[in-house]
Amino acid sequence: MKPLPTIDAALIKVTGVFSYKKKQIPSFISAGYNNIPLTENLPPSDASDYDQRLKREKENTRNFYRDTYYREFSSLMFTGETDDKGMRGLQRKTEFTVGITLGFGDKARQVDVICTQQELFLFDNETGILSLTFKPSQHTFEYLSDLTFGLRSFDTKLIFSGNTLAFHEFISKEVLCNIPLRGANVQADDYSGSKFKIYTVINTVEPDDGKLYSRDYLVYEIGTASRIGTMEEQGYNAPSLSYYEELMQNSIKVFNNYTGLALLDSFTIIGTGVFQYKESNYFSYNTYNRVYFAIYIYNLFLRYNLFRFNAIFSENPVKVRDEFEGFVNHYNFSHISFNFLPNIFYKKIHDALGIDAEIEQFEKRLGKLAASIQEDQEKRQAALLGLVSLLTGLSSVNDILDILEKVRVQVNWSSGLFYSSLVILVLFLSVPVLSYLFPENAKKIKRRLFKNRKK
Repeated sequence: MKPLPTIDAALIKVTGVFSYKKKQIPSFISAGYNNIPLTENLPPSDASDYDQRLKREKENTRNFYRDTYYREFSSLMFTGETDDKGMRGLQRKTEFTVGITLGFGDKARQVDVICTQQELFLFDNETGILSLTFKPSQHTFEYLSDLTFGLRSFDTKLIFSGNTLAFHEFISKEVLCNIPLRGANVQADDYSGSKFKIYTVINTVEPDDGKLYSRDYLVYEIGTASRIGTMEEQGYNAPSLSYYEELMQNSIKVFNNYTGLALLDSFTIIGTGVFQYKESNYFSYNTYNRVYFAIYIYNLFLRYNLFRFNAIFSENPVKVRDEFEGFVNHYNFSHISFNFLPNIFYKKIHDALGIDAEIEQFEKRLGKLAASIQEDQEKRQAALLGLVSLLTGLSSVNDILDILEKVRVQVNWSSGLFYSSLVILVLFLSVPVLSYLFPENAKKIKRRLFKNRKK
C-alpha cells in the first residue's frame, strides 16, 4: 500500500435530527446557547475602534451573503432576515472531553476526544438539526477513520464524567436539555434512523500526484466508514468496481486540489489548500465550518421532512397533502446561489440524500389520493342525486303533508308531539347524511369542537 498523505487540519461534525417545541427555546438559552453570530472574524479585543471595525465586518459579511446567495436561502440560513418560516441558529462553545473506544480486536484502543462546539438549527416547523464539532487529537487517516466510524452510531458507548452511556443519551442530556433522540414517543426517532450523519473536511499537505495513496480512495473510505487501505488491498470488504463507480458519480471535483463525496450518511472533502483552523486562515475555516455546512444542514432539513410526510401520510392524507405542497413550494429550491460552486455542492448533497426521489414518491401517492377523492365525490354526488330524485318524485308539498298526516292519524299522536318528533328525527338523520356528503367540512367542525372542549 502506498504511503498516506500528511494531514495538517481536519473538521469533524456530527449531525442529527430532533423534534422540539418553541417553548423549549428558553431552556437552550439557559443552558448557555447564544445566537450563531453573523461573523466570527472579530477585531483584536484591545483595538481602540473595536465597535466600528466589528460593525464594518458584519456589514461586509451580510453583503457577501446577499451578493452570493439567493435571498430566500441567505435570509434563512445566514442573515436571519427572512419574513416568515424562519430558522434560529444557536451556538455554544462548551468543551466536553469524552472517552470512546476506537478500532476493533487487538487494535482497539480508548482515546479521549473533545467536543468543542454545539449548534442547534431550530426551524420554524419545530424540526431541529443538531451539530457537534469534534477536535481530533491525532492527524492521521487511521485515527480519523476510526473516530468518524465510532461517532456515527446512536449506541456507541462513551465515558463522560466517570459514567458510561450511549452516544444518543449523552447528546440528549448534555446538548439537548434532556430532549430524547430515541423512544416510543419520540417523533424524530421514527424518521431519522439509528445513525448520525458525518460532515468531514480534511486538509492534506501533499498534492494528489500519484506518489501517495489515492485521494479518491481516501474520500470513499472516509465517507463510507471503510477501513483505510480497503480500496488498494481489494479484499472481501472492498466494493465492486461498478458500485464504487456508482458512488463516485456523486463526487465533487471542480478543481484539481480536492475531491468531495456526498452520500446518504456523510459528506466528505479531502484536498490540499481547502481547510485550515480559524487561527491560521479564517476564510477557509468559515467556508467549510459555516457556509458549505449550512448547505448540508438545509438539505438534511429537507430530507427529514419529506420522509416524515411519506411516513404520516396515511394518518390524514388531505391534511398532509396540503402541508407537503406548502413545504415543497416554500423550501425546495432548484438553485441557492448566483455562483456556480455553491449550486454544485447543493445539487450533489440534494441527490445523495434522495430528495427528488422522495418528492416523486410522495407525488405518486398524491395522484392515487386524488383518484380516490374523485371516486368518493362521484359516489356522494350519486347519492345526492338519488335523494333529489326521490323528493322530486313527490308531486307537491301537499302530497308530502298528506302522507305525514295519514301517518300521524294511524299512530294516534297529537299534531304538536308528532311534528316536533319529526323535526328532531330529521335533524338527527341529517348529521350522518351531511357528514357523508361533505366530509371535509365535517372534519373541520369536529376539530373546532375538540379544540373548544380542550380549552
